[in-house]
Amino acid sequence: MFIPIRSRKPNRNTMTTAPPAGMDAEPRKRQFAGHRPCTNRSAHHVDRGFALSSLAPFALVLVLALAGTSDASYETQGPSFVTEPPSRVEFTNANGGRVDCTVRGNPLPTVDWLAADGGSITNILGIRHVLGNGTIHFPAFEAEAFRQDVHWAIYKCSAVNSVGAVVSRDVTVRAVVNQRYDPEVQNPSGFPGNNVLMRCIVPSFVRDHVTVTSWLQEPVFNIYPSTMGDGKYHMLPTGELMIINITRSDAQMTYRCRTHHRLTQDTVVSSNVGRLQLTEIRGSMPPIINEKLVYMSARLKDTVVIPCVAYANPTPTNRWYYNRNQREEPIEESSGHYVVRDGSLIIQSVAENDAGSYMCTASNSEGSETLEIRLTVSAPLSVHVQPTIQTVDLGKSAYLTCTASGFPQAALYWLKDGQPLRTGARVRTVSSERISVTSVAREDRGMYQCFVRNEYEMAQGIAELRLGEIAPQLVYRFIEQTMQPGPSVSLKCSAAGNPTPQISWLLDGFPLPQNDRLLIGQYVTVYGDVISHVNITTVKPEDGGEYECIASSRAGEARHSARLNIYGLPYVRPMSPVSAVAGKQLYIKCPVAGYPIESIVWEKGDVKLPTNMRQRVANGTLFIDTVQRSADEGTYTCTARNKHNFTSHRSVEVRVLVPPKITPFSFARDLNVGDRTSVQCVVVTGDLPLTFTWLKDNVPIETVRTTLPSSQDAPSGSRGRSPAGPGIRDTMINGGPKLRGPATMTASGPGHDEASSSSSQRKSITIGIHDAFTSALSISTIAPAHNGTYTCRVTNGAATVAHSALLHVNVPPRISPFFFGDGVMEGQRTQLMCTTSQGDQPFNITWLMDEKPIQVRPSDGGTSVSSVQTVAAAAAAAAATVETSNGIQISDYPPFSSILTINSVSASHSGNYTCQISNVAGLAEHSTSLSVAGWCPEKN
Repeated sequence: MFIPIRSRKPNRNTMTTAPPAGMDAEPRKRQFAGHRPCTNRSAHHVDRGFALSSLAPFALVLVLALAGTSDASYETQGPSFVTEPPSRVEFTNANGGRVDCTVRGNPLPTVDWLAADGGSITNILGIRHVLGNGTIHFPAFEAEAFRQDVHWAIYKCSAVNSVGAVVSRDVTVRAVVNQRYDPEVQNPSGFPGNNVLMRCIVPSFVRDHVTVTSWLQEPVFNIYPSTMGDGKYHMLPTGELMIINITRSDAQMTYRCRTHHRLTQDTVVSSNVGRLQLTEIRGSMPPIINEKLVYMSARLKDTVVIPCVAYANPTPTNRWYYNRNQREEPIEESSGHYVVRDGSLIIQSVAENDAGSYMCTASNSEGSETLEIRLTVSAPLSVHVQPTIQTVDLGKSAYLTCTASGFPQAALYWLKDGQPLRTGARVRTVSSERISVTSVAREDRGMYQCFVRNEYEMAQGIAELRLGEIAPQLVYRFIEQTMQPGPSVSLKCSAAGNPTPQISWLLDGFPLPQNDRLLIGQYVTVYGDVISHVNITTVKPEDGGEYECIASSRAGEARHSARLNIYGLPYVRPMSPVSAVAGKQLYIKCPVAGYPIESIVWEKGDVKLPTNMRQRVANGTLFIDTVQRSADEGTYTCTARNKHNFTSHRSVEVRVLVPPKITPFSFARDLNVGDRTSVQCVVVTGDLPLTFTWLKDNVPIETVRTTLPSSQDAPSGSRGRSPAGPGIRDTMINGGPKLRGPATMTASGPGHDEASSSSSQRKSITIGIHDAFTSALSISTIAPAHNGTYTCRVTNGAATVAHSALLHVNVPPRISPFFFGDGVMEGQRTQLMCTTSQGDQPFNITWLMDEKPIQVRPSDGGTSVSSVQTVAAAAAAAAATVETSNGIQISDYPPFSSILTINSVSASHSGNYTCQISNVAGLAEHSTSLSVAGWCPEKN
């Protein structure tokens, strides 16, 4: 668990491999215990930065970088395998081999290879090469160069970065010395009418790599593996040849076996031939089975053929049983899963529950004999740990669950950062598949792995436990020291936090000076604490001053400062120009070295400070409150004096920057769809140049077209952001041509519907840069999508300021179409629903008949127009129903709908009915006709 930090000379690209002089003895020992020279890193591969001996949990690494690097705020990611090496790698000495291990993570992990005992492996010239890209290469070698510890060994790939460490499954490497071999065919014996098995014997030194692929019945008849056989010959998947119901003619045939070496790809045919040894027998004989117990293995979904060959006269009959719970149950063939053919048991698509003990009983009139076959079934192992990434605050609890598939599963165990998981009061195994970490501490973060293994293979899953963000805390601080010139000194700061803080150093508020005697070194412990040293050799008086270490990350920062006093004459170091912001406080510390110092005086223009209430001098630091450009810009001088009246002085230029100030702007409140509007962002004060950025709902407005006042085109696709400079307005818009005079950009804001160019034009936003301090945003045709908050953000060298304004678009109503049904007859009931699908509340809904408002009959007997103003508050109220003098009911359902009902239609109800809905933005109406039999509407 290591992070590359840095060791440096200030402001120089100078590197050192030496540990900081002030590093504690124990960290230094741990740091270099596992260090070795790094190989070059390819652009596409990882390098092996060091050998990780047994992944020692306290190992540290020191890596070099430059000064002034800012807080590393990138997202870290623990190591994981892109290509995990396989469980078994085999090759011949003639060809050689390789094992690849590809990893990922941030920072990029280092890859190391470990032996079975956990020790790091090294290069052996001509025998084993450990490459920088995560590959082990085994060159071809002569037989006499075979080394069992290299060519017949177990390896692991480890990957390490600052987050943690992971290790791969065991990789069994087998290098096979290429030797000629000759398979031999046996000559089995049997009785006429029996089945016999002919075997092809492969020498033991190549048996693991050679497969019997076919049989040849001379001269030209080939027999290949099959599930069922052809009734006479059946080559089993395991390579044996079963000859069924043998006769005297079979004894005249000769057989050879054909084999394939999967490492050399050689095909070898047996040099000898096999023959049946037919035994004539006249009397009866009970069955004889040469083997009483046979072990077989199969992979899930394979087809298994289990032969049962007995010698007997008369020919025996085979019966198959499955030994379940100490009871032998006859095997049923009805399902098709089990098939008995020519005395052999065939299991189609073997399943997990097919594993167990099978009994074959061969019997005839003279007796019986039993063969037991113990079948094991396996499936590839796969492991997943959930959650794969978990972020937990300190003191909270975390849980990890291991889900494994495949079988058998002989063992399950956990690792943390490549080491066996240490359980205790906080870290417990709830079950073998689940662990809990209560009261999470800093040392709990890292990489967790769950391993599952059996006799065939192993698999693993990875999860990362992250800590929630923690502001940096300084856990070790250097103290003030006073010393004579000559010896060396080391100032140390140590910080903790999450993410891992970065430590920077200042001297009297300024960057550390360039000095060959001064080095900064940093490294990170396994728990993510960063330790930084400033090491000064042969100190001189000018090295004195107030040193400050700053631990910072995206979660915050922490500071500590203390003086280093070196006896000597006063010495004021050079000061770089200082920028102050108008209206803010400025303080400058006089960078004085030498000791003791009697007094420090600040002057401006030969006038001793302070000269007003805004200025004060304390402990050699000049403070100026509420900085003003006219009064405070200029050259300042600090003079240090000792009691013997020796002095030193330096000057510093102070430039006062004025931040932008935006004149408040707002949109009109009565803007409707289709209106135009514009606002100006005017900066009344502030240093030039200014950079304007417009945002809608905190999202920068993306430009889709740039329009120029002249005929020349501007680039499209630029962002609505333009700098404005002093003098002539030559405005560069994202790398395009300079525009003299105002530039405008047509843009689309978030939520815009750009289904067509005409729609985009109606909703276009134009951003114009009118001069060095003014930008305008205009909308030529307001649409509902333009609703939102618009922000003008202005930046200069002093600050970034912003002002926002809300644009509310008044949207008129839109009525969903309605109509009467066809063929409305007198006496029937009919109704219309008038609903607005858009628009701002409140709405006013009015019904008209033949362009005249429908008169309703209120409860007091008078008449009024059927107009009801709906408000949002009325939405929860029940519908209000009124009735007209001619039997028309109007029911209002606030805030969006009204229903007109005629309970009994008559000829007097024929006519044109209109619904009008209005709001502050406008009015919408929709009409339909009601035709009752015998009446036609009048034509205007």
